[in-house]
This record gives sequence, C-alpha cells and structure tokens, in this order.
Amino acid sequence: MLWALFLVLHLTGLVGYTLLLRRSAFATMNRLLVAACMQTAIFVPLLFVLAFGSQPRLAFSAWEWTTLIASGVLIAVFQISTVQALRHLEASVFTIVFNIRLFLVTVLGFVFLRDLPSPLQILGGVTIFASILLLNLHKNRQFLSRPILYGLFATLMISAVVTLEKYNLQQVGFTSYMFWSQGLAVVLLWLFVLKSDVNLAALKRSANWHVALLMLLRSASGWGYTCALLYGSLAVTGYISGLSVALIVLFGIFLLGERQHIRQKLAAVAIALVGLTLILIGKL
Repeated sequence: MLWALFLVLHLTGLVGYTLLLRRSAFATMNRLLVAACMQTAIFVPLLFVLAFGSQPRLAFSAWEWTTLIASGVLIAVFQISTVQALRHLEASVFTIVFNIRLFLVTVLGFVFLRDLPSPLQILGGVTIFASILLLNLHKNRQFLSRPILYGLFATLMISAVVTLEKYNLQQVGFTSYMFWSQGLAVVLLWLFVLKSDVNLAALKRSANWHVALLMLLRSASGWGYTCALLYGSLAVTGYISGLSVALIVLFGIFLLGERQHIRQKLAAVAIALVGLTLILIGKL
C-alpha cells in the first residue's frame, strides 16, 4: 500500500513539473538556476527528517564513499540535462524519449543488482522503446538533432542515477543516501550557479510562485520515487513511473497546445501503455 501511495505522489509531481518547465515563464531563466532550485526542493524536506528522525552515518568504507559521491555528481548532471532537454523538446516528445530509461534500467538492474525481470517485462521494455519510432523522429535527421540528443543524454543519466540510488539505499540506508548524495548535488549545482552569469538581482526576480510550485512538484516526484524504491524493485518501480508518458502527452496536447503530429503521439502513447501492461502482467 505504501509503495502505491509513494508512486502516486511521484507521478503527480513528475507530470506537474514536466509540464510546468514547458511554460514560457521559465524560457528566460538560467538552466543552472532552475536545476539548482529543483534539487534544493528535494533536499529541504530531509532537514525535518534530521530534526525529528534518524541521523546520517559519518563513517563509510572507501567504496561506499565512492558510490555516494558518484551518485551526487550524476544527480547534478541529470538535473541540468533534464532542464536543457525540456527547453528544446516538447513535453510529449521528451517524455517518450525519456522512457527509453525503462529498458535501460532493466538492463542495469540485472547487471549490477541481479534484479532479473521476467520475459514479459523484457518484452514490455522493448515495446516501450519501440513507441518512440512512431514519432517519425527519423524524418529530417531528427534522430541526430541536438534536442533529441539532449533527451537521450538525460535518459542515460537518470538510468544511471536510479540504479546507483537503489544500490546506495540498500548499502547505506535512506537517510545517509539522501544527506550525502542529494546534499552533494545541491552544493554542486549552486556552485555552478554562482560561477555562471546569474546575479543576485536575477535570483530575486526568479523568486515567484512559478518557482515555488516547481520546487514543490519536484520534491513530491523525487521523494515519492526514492521512497517507492524502498518497498519495490528497481525495474518495476521504474515501469510504473513510466505511466507518466500517457499523462504528460495528453496534458501536453490539451493544456499546452502541443498538437503537432498528434496521431503519432497518441499512437506512441498506446504502444507505451501496451508495454506497461505487459510489464505489469509479468509481475503477477
């Protein structure tokens, strides 16, 4: 039951902040600033956990420190790449490209965590991967375009992040992982912001309700997913997260007016949902 509730929280936040990043209000904001705000939103609730709950460990082996630091660096890179991709791709197209991660996470989970999916789950992952082909991205060499490469890079980053996240949760625990890895990502992103061309006046101008809502939704998405990983497998949690493909495509069409190639998009959604259905049946 908790697993399902955490996934609902994750999906609500994921759909919300993905659509919000497509709004024109963020078009002129520094991408490093947006990424730093989103990562800060994930870290801030941990302060309440530290105040009223468990404390992070201070002693780790050399390997544990390596995986925690690597996780923090990858999280920072992922945040930047996601914002960059959403600046150049429609929300609906980005979501389908991004869901190639379901196939990648299945492979990474098996190789590094011995999380072996069933044949139906593998078939579902391949089906979701095939959904991108219905977008006709091969026309005009769009497979080689910079926006698509941004999306694919973000996909590779999140696949590595969640695999390492599951490993760290198993090895060092929830609080220690959130404090050291997520905290390191916050520090890195704000250091990047301070070294960029963002000034104090820009920081003050960016403090509005759009940013507050973005941070709230990103926090819900991040905490929902990480908490769900505590109760479910890496692959299956990722598969359920993939339900966002249908929601974001539909909201992108009807709320943001992204109606280009609408038949291909809806067909891709249908194929993706078939893949998710196969994955869930394989879990039974």
